[in-house]
Amino acid sequence: MSDWAGDNDPEERRRATIAAAKQQSTLIDRWSREDVGKLESWAERARAAVAHVRPGLRVLDIGCGAMALEGMLPEGCTYLPLDCVRRDARTVVCDLNREPFPEVEADMALGLGVLEYLYDMPRFLRGLRAAVPRALLSYHPLDRNIGRDRWSLGWVNALNSVELAALLRHAGFKRVRVVPYKPKLLFYLVERDPA
Repeated sequence: MSDWAGDNDPEERRRATIAAAKQQSTLIDRWSREDVGKLESWAERARAAVAHVRPGLRVLDIGCGAMALEGMLPEGCTYLPLDCVRRDARTVVCDLNREPFPEVEADMALGLGVLEYLYDMPRFLRGLRAAVPRALLSYHPLDRNIGRDRWSLGWVNALNSVELAALLRHAGFKRVRVVPYKPKLLFYLVERDPA
C-alpha cells in the first residue's frame, strides 16, 4: 500500500496536491477516507512515539486519523483527538491550514504525519507552543528525502532538518531534540520550558 492510504496513483495524488497548494487548502476528502490512519507503518510510528510519553499526561493527538495512538498510551493518560474531520464525539475539529491552533488543555502533543501537510509552519508552531508545554513531532526532512517526489505524497512543504529545528526554536521552544526514528523520518521532541 502506498503512503496515501488506499490510493495507488502517484500522478493523481501529485495533481491533487498541486491544485490544493495553489489555494493553500487541505485535502479534506483524503482525510475523510475510512482507511486513513490504518497503515501498519503509521501504527509502528505511533508505538515508537509513545515511548516518549510519561504516564498520567493529557495527550493531544494532532491529526489523529484512526486514533490508534489512544490504545498505546501509558497508564493514566487522557487522550484528546484533533483532526480536520470528526473521528468521534471527542474530536476537536480544526483545519490547521485555515484555522488558528485551538485552545486545548494538554500536557503533551503528538503530531505524527502532520507537518508535511502544513503551508504556514511558523503559525502552526507558535500556536502549538502556546497550547502545550511539550510535543513530539515527526517529519520527513528534505535532506533525508532527496529526490523524493513530495507532491505525489501530498506533502506541501520541503524543509531540511536544520530549518525545521530553527523554526521550532523561533516559535519559542527552548529545547529542541532531534530523535532518529528511521533513515528518512525523524522525531523532534520539543519543550517550552525544559526541566
